[in-house]
Amino acid sequence: MPVDRTTARARQGADILLLSASNYPALPIYPYAFVQVSAVAARHGRTAARLDLLHTPRESWRTVLRAALERTDPLLIGIHLRQLDSIFIWNYADYDLPGAPPVRRNSYWPFHDTRHLIALLRELTDRPVMVGGFGFTTRTRDLLERLRPDFGVTGEPDEILARLDDVLARRDLDRIPNLAHRSGTGYTVNPRVFLPPADHPEYTEAVLRDLLDFYGPERVTGPGAEVHVAVEIQRGCPYRCYFCTEPMVKGRRHRVRDLDVVMADITFLADRGVSRIWLVCSEINIGSNALLFEMAARMRRLNRGRAVPVHWTCYLLPNPPLARAEIRMLLESRFEPSWNQFTSYHDENLRRTRVPYRTRHAIEAQIGWLEEDEAHRRAHGLPVPPRRLDMFLGNTYATPETVATTLRTINELRLGERFEDSFITRATRVFDIGDGLLADTSAAAYSVGPEGLLDRIDLVHPTFSYPPALVEALGGARAVDEFFAHVEKTFLSRAYRARLDWRAFLSRHTDGQRLAAWCTRLRAAPGAPEPGPPPGREPGEDTAVRTAVHTVRTALAADGGTALLTGLRTGTPPDAGTDADTDTGTGALARALAELAIDTEADRVRAVFAALGLPGYWDDRVARTPYDIHAALAARFPTADEVRAAARAAAGPGDPALPLLAVEYCLYDNNVQLRPEYAPLLFPG
Repeated sequence: MPVDRTTARARQGADILLLSASNYPALPIYPYAFVQVSAVAARHGRTAARLDLLHTPRESWRTVLRAALERTDPLLIGIHLRQLDSIFIWNYADYDLPGAPPVRRNSYWPFHDTRHLIALLRELTDRPVMVGGFGFTTRTRDLLERLRPDFGVTGEPDEILARLDDVLARRDLDRIPNLAHRSGTGYTVNPRVFLPPADHPEYTEAVLRDLLDFYGPERVTGPGAEVHVAVEIQRGCPYRCYFCTEPMVKGRRHRVRDLDVVMADITFLADRGVSRIWLVCSEINIGSNALLFEMAARMRRLNRGRAVPVHWTCYLLPNPPLARAEIRMLLESRFEPSWNQFTSYHDENLRRTRVPYRTRHAIEAQIGWLEEDEAHRRAHGLPVPPRRLDMFLGNTYATPETVATTLRTINELRLGERFEDSFITRATRVFDIGDGLLADTSAAAYSVGPEGLLDRIDLVHPTFSYPPALVEALGGARAVDEFFAHVEKTFLSRAYRARLDWRAFLSRHTDGQRLAAWCTRLRAAPGAPEPGPPPGREPGEDTAVRTAVHTVRTALAADGGTALLTGLRTGTPPDAGTDADTDTGTGALARALAELAIDTEADRVRAVFAALGLPGYWDDRVARTPYDIHAALAARFPTADEVRAAARAAAGPGDPALPLLAVEYCLYDNNVQLRPEYAPLLFPG
């Protein structure tokens, strides 16, 4: 916890001790407020020290805080309350949500942790406590009453730190913008001013040492550095997206920071081994792509001749659009496309959520960046990372029509086949930006605390609203979660197919005697045509499919399949890999055996699928997506059991085991869930 003395007068200890107990454990980020407040303090002749408590167990806080106070002997303690919760419903649900990431439920309560921190400080010191930060600014008056600090900061602290002597002396407090202070038994919140970004560099050696200690140097400056270090480029946003509080916190006028100052910070960091930069702004291309292009030109100049080039990223709107040549130019400047979550591919839904783009912009940007980034990586010998398709399909204005239209569009574009995973936000974190609850969600909103559901709306606590139209259509919030979990892994990505267990599939639908009989039949027909690549696989994976088929045929020729069947039961068939769920392991061999066996009755299988409304399915499985299969079956059958009954009837005389196995294969491979309530959300009209 070094004290920053690089631009301020020397003092034993520090004038300000900055603390944070609000870092999100699932995504730890060194507080950029520490960087900015330290720089503002130094501009006014004040020293600062910084301590984030994320890596400190709560039972050790008292000891660590006592040591920090003795070390710094501050005049003022500043607490950064970055956010009031994670904004993700799965952190606060009373059950494990289907499709949720592996996060610990009921474990992230930054307001409560900050309150505990203040209580400890009151026991350890009589120094005044000041609270600020993005989260604090969203609910200033509520938090003042509940946290009971000596002072609060709404928005930027520049004016307050410029007059810190007056603040500490409690002199002329009503004349200091953005300051909140005790007044009688309550608090006075002074008028708010919105300030532009800093006109001076913010990073210093001391701050950088803190940042490296927080992440670990290897994650920031090592060969495989993954951490993006924040540098502000723009502040404020003129848009009114219904789910966003940034205009309230940062102002509706966007102000661009002096790019020479921005580059001074980036150069300082780059010269010390930092290779990834996050440009802090609401969106870098508000109204125009000019700032984006100017930064690209400056980053190209910065990287010219540099042994370790600096990669950069930021939030980027899909409108104004970018031509493919412009995307390629940005990628050549080491720009990395950033996370963006579109609310839907439905224009009316986009209009109601008040985002400044429409479906055509979102699709053009989605596909353009996806294709150009992949081509750029392959051309430069870089690995193509796993892709994730993120969407806010659970926005307040979502309806069965908006969801169904979006899914149909994704299927038409075959977008789901391009992503390894998907992430759907299925409930809105509700805020009040001055004119009531966002999107008038009061009827559906609810708040939760560490002990569970609260009896009233309390925006200091996590407060969520599921889309009312989807709740009504599906029968409840849990049903919305289940539906979106199905959509994520089945239609928006290849996640479901990547986790199929074909050995377990065979075990469920066959027995040892039947498998042995099929192996005997296959051995008698060694010239049977090999199946094509399975659905959802990329062209480069054909070799693995052929390898599995070859392994099965070789095993059949050797001993009639005895060793193969033994291996499928134990998970280690001969001449195969050890991973049961890869294309070289038992999963691939089980799938190949099923396909070869089904092919011995190909004509019956074709007739069955024709009767189900899927003519040609078995001969060209790769041509149809899970969405196509769902749509075709849902048009004729309300449930999967009725599909099975129709298949049994269509199989005709004789043992129907193989045609029925083919149908089970189709249902399993496409994660078919035929439920009457799902149809309106999957298929428009």
